[in-house]
Amino acid sequence: MLYTAFMATETTMMIIEVLRSIPYGRVISYGRVAELAGCPRAGADARRVSRVLHSMSKKHSLPWWRVVKKDGSIGLEDASDLQRKLLQEEGVAFLDTGAVDIERFGFDTEFRARGSDPEVDDWAEHLEIT
Repeated sequence: MLYTAFMATETTMMIIEVLRSIPYGRVISYGRVAELAGCPRAGADARRVSRVLHSMSKKHSLPWWRVVKKDGSIGLEDASDLQRKLLQEEGVAFLDTGAVDIERFGFDTEFRARGSDPEVDDWAEHLEIT
């Protein structure tokens, strides 16, 4: 197979699959996405997740707003208001500090949502906003 600069690596495709699996109303950290995708250096590879989100969110319909920093804070400065709005529309609550309540809305180590079953995912209608 001839590889070009436009072909995604296996790791990138794994990151995309993890991102696609984030349920409605749940969040996950950049580092946790990297870990679940099999990246060997979760800290350094958290930046890789950020690059995938930045460059491929629209093309692959990725729910970018469901990815937050490990402390639950929003990592995007330019789109923080939009990210907060989209998360709130999904029922995600924020703490007084402004961070997402990870205990209630985070992904657990079993790679499934905590709490009750997630609602039907209808986030795609917001793609044109970004």
